[in-house]
Amino acid sequence: MSALVLPNDLPPPPEPITVEQAIRDLLSLVSRIRQRLHALINYYIYPDLTPTAVSEYDPRLHILQDRLQALSRLSYQKLPYIIGKSDDITGYYLNQVAEQMQNSVRGIERIFTSHYNPDLEDPFRAIWEGLTYKKSQIAELGRRSPSNPRRLRAEDMRPNELGNFCNGALQISNGVDRGRISFVETRELTEDNRRKLRVSGGAFLAWQCPECSYRVRYHVTSSNTSNIHHTDEIRRHNGLAIQYRSKFLARSHLYLPPPGTTTTRVIDRRRRNSNVLIPPRFKYGCIFCFAFGYDLLHDRRAFTTPQALAEHIVLCHRRSTLPTMLLHLYAVAIDDKMDEPHKKWEVNIL
Repeated sequence: MSALVLPNDLPPPPEPITVEQAIRDLLSLVSRIRQRLHALINYYIYPDLTPTAVSEYDPRLHILQDRLQALSRLSYQKLPYIIGKSDDITGYYLNQVAEQMQNSVRGIERIFTSHYNPDLEDPFRAIWEGLTYKKSQIAELGRRSPSNPRRLRAEDMRPNELGNFCNGALQISNGVDRGRISFVETRELTEDNRRKLRVSGGAFLAWQCPECSYRVRYHVTSSNTSNIHHTDEIRRHNGLAIQYRSKFLARSHLYLPPPGTTTTRVIDRRRRNSNVLIPPRFKYGCIFCFAFGYDLLHDRRAFTTPQALAEHIVLCHRRSTLPTMLLHLYAVAIDDKMDEPHKKWEVNIL
């Protein structure tokens, strides 16, 4: 039997790349595709009316460009603190964009070779090869994890302490909910709670964080909606163009120390090297601001009540474009619209 001979001309593995560099490279490539498209239109079609089949490609490419720019605004140094396997997840969305760019390239080439110049040499060859290589680099993001080289779970990356998202919140965000469920005692019900029970029946349950003293109550009316993931209860505030469910509050809660703790010493980020005593009253942080790289400053991105958090989201995130990745990961609907019609939203920005 002859010895097995391995080929020695295999291509080298792709060079390692960071998420930030992958986004910059894809933005450069989509700009080159748009420039080449405009050049072909000006050479073969201008001054005649551009056919719809050709003109529709530029808006599609512009949408892909917008998606990449939205992703470029995220902090890939902070994402691992709230999203497990953040590089892998981001790579999935970047690969989708790269594939749609390649589809556009092939579609544009097909139109111009079929209708304008059958002998037209491949005008996008360098771009196609660049996209192919970039996809191979993106495929390695999850394995190399440049943003989290130790590949720690989000809840293991920092201690559970005041001012941070609680490890229990991170667990529920990353599909590992260890929270405890209990009935809300009659004496703990508010007048609004009692009114809802009189009108709709059912009961109030409480989700208790397994890592801190945070609790959130929610209303259930059937066995199908008896946990915080499936409840149909919708929270609203008069005058605010937003709706949300209790699960979003559980995702957003900050570490709350055990009862009896009144003050703690922390670093005030607004004053260099200064320690201040603050009461542990801030319960919620804005996951969107944190994903964009902002610290959870008190009363700006950390809040005492659900209404204050909702007001902040309406004010700061209603008109700005949240990246598709965040919309999907946190089940955010825009005007009741989700990526999948049957999927239940957790936040609905109106």
